Amino acid sequence: MEQFRDVQFFYTPSQANVYTKTEIQLMNGATKVLVASLKREIFCFEFQESPTGSLIPTTKEISFTYIPNGAEIISIDAFNKSTTTNEFVIGITIIKNSNDTEGHLETYLNIYSGEEADDFNIENIAQSCLNVELSFIPYKLLHTYLIGWKDDQIVSKEIVFILSGSDNQVHVYRENIADHIYKEIDNKEHFPEFSKTPSPIIWIDIHYTGDFVDRVSSFACECGYVKLFKVNVKSNKVVYDLSTRFGNYISKVLLFPEHNPRTTYTFQKGNFMKEHKPDPERTEVLNLVVVNTILPAVVFHDVLQYGLSNYATLPRIDSTSVLTSCEVADIGFNGMKSILIGNSTKEIMLYEKNKEKGWCLEEIKTFSAPILGIKYIDITGDGVKDLVVLSMRGVHVLQYDLSLLQSILNEKIQNMLLPEPETVQVDK
Repeated sequence: MEQFRDVQFFYTPSQANVYTKTEIQLMNGATKVLVASLKREIFCFEFQESPTGSLIPTTKEISFTYIPNGAEIISIDAFNKSTTTNEFVIGITIIKNSNDTEGHLETYLNIYSGEEADDFNIENIAQSCLNVELSFIPYKLLHTYLIGWKDDQIVSKEIVFILSGSDNQVHVYRENIADHIYKEIDNKEHFPEFSKTPSPIIWIDIHYTGDFVDRVSSFACECGYVKLFKVNVKSNKVVYDLSTRFGNYISKVLLFPEHNPRTTYTFQKGNFMKEHKPDPERTEVLNLVVVNTILPAVVFHDVLQYGLSNYATLPRIDSTSVLTSCEVADIGFNGMKSILIGNSTKEIMLYEKNKEKGWCLEEIKTFSAPILGIKYIDITGDGVKDLVVLSMRGVHVLQYDLSLLQSILNEKIQNMLLPEPETVQVDK
């Protein structure tokens, strides 16, 4: 990853985990990163523009209410429930010892939400809490769409929280707008793929097709059990249910499209927005990468057509490290997806697909601490995505080398130019 330069490191005084990082992308394109440590500290990392136009990295500790002393934060997630303004919802799961004589554990899902506004004030959001008591130890917290169909038309589209737990189940929390509370709903009624499993689910990923007709879901359990579902959203019926079992603990599953989505841009006064849409000229190809902690990671190709039958393993050179995290991104600006996998020996391994050899380990970048998470987002706000890495010591921000970006831009502009008149042949 020679194209990246280390531009900033945000130190965290205590360790986070693989579930305690999330991103907040504002409507104006700015991106903030929230990282929660196990010792109830939550930090907001961002880059702000100074009066002179330079970017200033800032770190701010956010005091969220209803996180008592002695509590530990397990997972965090955030989403914007508005499509036009900033109306963010932040979910935080916590665990603490009970005050009774038996000393059993108490677990909660705290949901913080703000009012619809053009400006974003995370301090105000942190003071507005809805508390949901849990009867299990929480694991992975994420959000997804809940789509309602009627007569071939989408009649509702809302965002719900998905939470896996120690009870071997997946729990779905939906907002009751009238009462302004979040309640658990029956997952079988809305998400039939989340049935009871042989062990706790530690990671979930969900992907909707471009028309929201189908939903592809994958999850991994502590025992190494991995499942892949395709659900028809209109009928709420499972199209197929596939599974496989690995011999070790799975750290992450990630669904990713083979091709980049088409980007459309809209311009409004004082605002710039972009929207990613599937390219209608391309047949959607969806892949699944399964990161095994000890064994090599596995990529299942085109799961919509082949399920789990067409796969390849990613080579490893060190059998002693633990694979902890994964991200898939077009870091070369060539339309080809690369796979980045972090491990416990302070490394990120870069895999690229070769037409003849398949997936190959191209490069390894070393950091100062074991890797907990990787994300490819634009945190600096310059329009180019950065590599944001969460390690046991803090948050590392890697930015593209500017000379490399300039050469890539020049090449793309040159390819868009019309040929010289003398080079054009006209048929008579």
